[in-house]
Amino acid sequence: MTAGAELEQRSVDAGAAVTVVELDGACGLSRDKIGGKAWSIDHMRALGLPVPPAFVITTDGWADYTERGVIAEEIWAQVLDGITMIERGTGRRFGSPDRPLLVSVRSGAAISMPGMMDTVLNLGMTDAVQQALATETRNPDYAQDTRTRFVHQYRETVLADANGVVPADPWEQLRGAVEAVFRSWDSPRAKTYRAHRGLPDTLGTAVTVQAMVFGNLDESSGTGVLFSRNPNTGDGPVYGEWLVGGQGEDVVSGRLTPRPLDELARTQPAVHERLIAAAQLLERDGRDIQDVEFTVESGVLWLLQSRPAKRSARAAVRAAVAMVEEGLIGADEALDRVTADQVRDVLRPASSETGGQEPLARGESACPGLASGIVVTDPDEAEARAEAGEDVILVRPTTSPDDLHGMIAARAIVTELGGTTSHAALVSRELGRPCVVGCGPGVVAALTGRTVTVDGGAGLVLAGEVTAKPVEQSVLDDIAQLGKWAGVPGEQLAARLEERTAAPESVVQEEVSVDGPVTELAVLRLVGIKGRVNADNLALSLFADAAEVAACCEQLVATGLCATTPAGFRLTPEGRPRLAQLLEEERATVDAAALTTAYHEFCVYNADLKVIITDWQMKDPATVNDHGDPDYDASVLARLNATHQSLRDLIASLGRTAPRLSRYLDRLDRAVDRIAEGDHTYVARPIMDSYHTVWFELHEDLIGLCGLTRAEEAAAGRAH
Repeated sequence: MTAGAELEQRSVDAGAAVTVVELDGACGLSRDKIGGKAWSIDHMRALGLPVPPAFVITTDGWADYTERGVIAEEIWAQVLDGITMIERGTGRRFGSPDRPLLVSVRSGAAISMPGMMDTVLNLGMTDAVQQALATETRNPDYAQDTRTRFVHQYRETVLADANGVVPADPWEQLRGAVEAVFRSWDSPRAKTYRAHRGLPDTLGTAVTVQAMVFGNLDESSGTGVLFSRNPNTGDGPVYGEWLVGGQGEDVVSGRLTPRPLDELARTQPAVHERLIAAAQLLERDGRDIQDVEFTVESGVLWLLQSRPAKRSARAAVRAAVAMVEEGLIGADEALDRVTADQVRDVLRPASSETGGQEPLARGESACPGLASGIVVTDPDEAEARAEAGEDVILVRPTTSPDDLHGMIAARAIVTELGGTTSHAALVSRELGRPCVVGCGPGVVAALTGRTVTVDGGAGLVLAGEVTAKPVEQSVLDDIAQLGKWAGVPGEQLAARLEERTAAPESVVQEEVSVDGPVTELAVLRLVGIKGRVNADNLALSLFADAAEVAACCEQLVATGLCATTPAGFRLTPEGRPRLAQLLEEERATVDAAALTTAYHEFCVYNADLKVIITDWQMKDPATVNDHGDPDYDASVLARLNATHQSLRDLIASLGRTAPRLSRYLDRLDRAVDRIAEGDHTYVARPIMDSYHTVWFELHEDLIGLCGLTRAEEAAAGRAH
């Protein structure tokens, strides 16, 4: 029986949960029990790859510690047996000056948990051990470097004191590190992170204890990170860096400059060959690009962790196509791995030479890309001229939801007012339209009727047509192939991918509960806010019967208050005064003071919501979020969910003050539910009942009910 089996058997015999298990490739426990790091170690050992011996204290051990406040003696006895197992696997002894064993201690939640203690390396170091290592390796500098690294990490992550006294007893060091990992689960940073991501506090963390291997031992040692394909382009062969004499996170920390992996191929070709073979095996097994951490100790390769790699939009597209061609995945899975945003990103044109000309206008970059056309200032005109085949640029003082049809029709969008969290900025990014905001007063008048080029990335409006750099043919080929698998031309791929991920509207409508007649005011107001909308989507937003809404719309068309367009119903010039009259009548029935108070509270949340949506769309002012980083996306969605939960009472109170607004809470709740189910189009897609869409429509309704104008809102900085 192996040591791991002995440990597991002891827990079973005691009638307790499994708490300490060897990672020998046959652990069989889930990520939830042993954490991502331990799962990776066990899986790589199952594949026969070179991985240092290790064991894990499961999340059940964390739960026991959390309840008791100390490590139970029976669990500590299993930890001692785990060390014995590592000793047998390495031929070394923990805490002994005779061939000493050093170990690493790592936190290991099922999901990445920034804010928790991560790693303590070289644990087990003492004066005697340092001397023994210096004698054994004939390298006192290595022994001293290892001691220095250990003391620094132990003080930083276990003692939280740069001058703290590190225990001289290796077993006390080990107990202290394990307890520190357990405690770190409840650190303020970790709790804040979980709250933002909507994660339960009951998940807990595992602790992985593993034999050390030393990248800082000699000139034939080092540490590195390898990707099975280039994470920026998606192309093979492998891509990575390595650092001679490095250890731990020296490569990824940025403290030191690593060397290209090609250098390892020149200096240690056999090691490089084994590393490439391991990366290829891990990619075939995982059927995805792998991010592999490795150490070379005196010419011997050791693998420490492997996980799916974060990647750029270009890499996501290239790898998806290549892996189908190589037989790793099917076409359906390739389409599931590429998002509509990633497709838009790789097809977005970049500016070319401008000839040094001075821009006609300069503002903030809201959405990158390059587009040329004739400037129009009215969304209806933009729609009509675009339908006639013209390329138009929509330039407005600011935009609102009822401009959406013009924004969709335009090649690009420019505003005088607003910033990167404005309506124009948020919608343009979802539509994939180049956009420059905040260009200043007078821009509308100065640009009207001119042919211009909008450089969204540079935040410029240029005279005439500026040639864009062509999208690389290899990108177009990959998009065309994905489009072929999706059954559409490449230019329609983004829309098709959205259709694949969106929940069928028919299913949503089946869940709608109808609880009252559809009013003329409700339909006219929603048509007015949305600009263009069909009867089915009206019914969805109103939680009403589709046939009843369609009949109401037909009546409004017959009376001249609405007109039909290819994109849906719109208000007519005759319909606008009728809507204004109905809104005035509604205002007379509500408590104006209560509504104004609620409106001001809404505006506080409004600023937060716009920042959250901006963070969903952009990782930083210069980087579009290609949604290739699940952890980043999850953190933003957690903030959205937390903010929504905080404002539910406010929105419910709005419904009590003005009954027509009561459905906004239902619509926002539905969007949150769809997001939680994995349909992220419900975050900010403007042509559907996404959270961002509903939120902006509620803002518009509050403006109207409070008797404000859009100009007043713009002056207050709230309607941009």
